[in-house]
Amino acid sequence: LGRTGVRLPAPPPMNKIYDVAIIGAGIVGLSTALKLQEKGKKVLVLDKEKSPGTHQSGRNSGVIHSGIYYKPQSFKSNLCIRGRELLIDLMNKENIPNRIEGKIVVDNDIEKVATLNKRAEELNMDGVKVLEKHEILNFEPNCKFNSALYVPQAGVVDYKVVTETIAKKFESLGGTIKYFQKIKTINTKNNIKVLTSDKETFRSEFLVNCAGLFSDTVAMLDNINPNLRIIPFRGEYYVLSKQKSHLVNNMIYPISDPNLPFLGIHLTKNVDGQIEAGPNAVLAFAKEGYKWSNINFSEFSKTISYKGMWKLGKEYFGIGISEMYRSLNKKVFLKEILNYIPDVDLSDLKPRLAGVRAQAVSSNGELIDDFVFEDGNNSLHVLNAPSPAATASLAIGEFIAEKVS
Repeated sequence: LGRTGVRLPAPPPMNKIYDVAIIGAGIVGLSTALKLQEKGKKVLVLDKEKSPGTHQSGRNSGVIHSGIYYKPQSFKSNLCIRGRELLIDLMNKENIPNRIEGKIVVDNDIEKVATLNKRAEELNMDGVKVLEKHEILNFEPNCKFNSALYVPQAGVVDYKVVTETIAKKFESLGGTIKYFQKIKTINTKNNIKVLTSDKETFRSEFLVNCAGLFSDTVAMLDNINPNLRIIPFRGEYYVLSKQKSHLVNNMIYPISDPNLPFLGIHLTKNVDGQIEAGPNAVLAFAKEGYKWSNINFSEFSKTISYKGMWKLGKEYFGIGISEMYRSLNKKVFLKEILNYIPDVDLSDLKPRLAGVRAQAVSSNGELIDDFVFEDGNNSLHVLNAPSPAATASLAIGEFIAEKVS
């Protein structure tokens, strides 16, 4: 009561201080949140969208990766293999539809197949084997290639469903998710991180940046100047008509160029039984440039003015033009599909939801292949988490939770 006896309004409550705030409600951010919450932390997840897994987590090929492609003892290799184990455990416990039926990795160069098989041996991957032509046809009766490697650890799942499941588990443990919160500023006051959106202010003792396509932007808000930038590459897919769903049993993958690991389409039968072909890799005109018509002049100007992008473009100009041409010409996409399997026509191809890959490029113009984690002031920034980040997500979360703890 005031001196006059009039009841005064109660002062606004002090904002709650969380142990950890995470920017990004994709599969990596929510996996990290879950692992921290399981350790007894008070965790807040902030996202600018209205629901979890809106971008990369919900717009991908749905492949559960084996880890065979990645350099042993790299972040990608270790976290993908561990993450696959954790993912399978989660899918089994939560009854998430999936198939772990393996894939064949094909190439006309038997030496490349043998080299990949040697990598599998180094990683102690059971059941991987080189296939002769008749064995290939046992797995994929319509495959045109004569040499291939069978990888039984691969599978498929809908990662949007996985992300939503992780979000529910996190909240059931007392975790908090706030949507429609685009972070505008990040400050550190008395060792507390102060995060301000256009709606609210949040406080935490520690910050984890899992902002995906905007991870470099968020890092700079936290006074980090990473030696890389996130360059958006749109990946487009086609779905084959149901009449052609018999042409692929599981997955047919190419052996990718180690310098350009995300190039080369693959054929995947998803959890719904549809065959998807893709993705290609086209420079997007916006961080969320899911169509040619999605143009953000501010974001695109930052992309093309970045010196690393100039160096990358100079080295791979021809390949970039080829990817753009394939994007604009359905016949070219079909021609590549016909390298794998027969009996597909233009009328069999229907566009599927496109995705955008957040690819880190160094100032030297190098495509950064491995996951990148950078420490800040009471913060940790996940600055590169492309494929197989979805497969590895729970292991990434486990890794970050250990570092934060």
